[in-house]
Amino acid sequence: MTIAERKAREAHDRENPWRPMTEAKADGLICNLLFDDMAGHHSPEDVNYFLDADGYWYRIDPPERIWRKPMNWRPAYVRMTPERRSIIKKRCEVVHG
Repeated sequence: MTIAERKAREAHDRENPWRPMTEAKADGLICNLLFDDMAGHHSPEDVNYFLDADGYWYRIDPPERIWRKPMNWRPAYVRMTPERRSIIKKRCEVVHG
């Protein structure tokens, strides 16, 4: 990682801080997730998730229900419609039965 990339990452982190899971709401907000794997692993910025009313997190593309418990979340400030969330959940059922 170059110095410029590191500074850009730090600026992004300041503008979009990680938030505790207790603040997450099942309102269709697209998010990034931080998983607890002792290395502070977070998903790449281009992998997005949403919290559904059933209490589970879902990855948007490719659709998948997330079984690992995330440690923190960061909003992307875009909301998905209920219809779009329903489509993703159905695709998860088809793929994972």
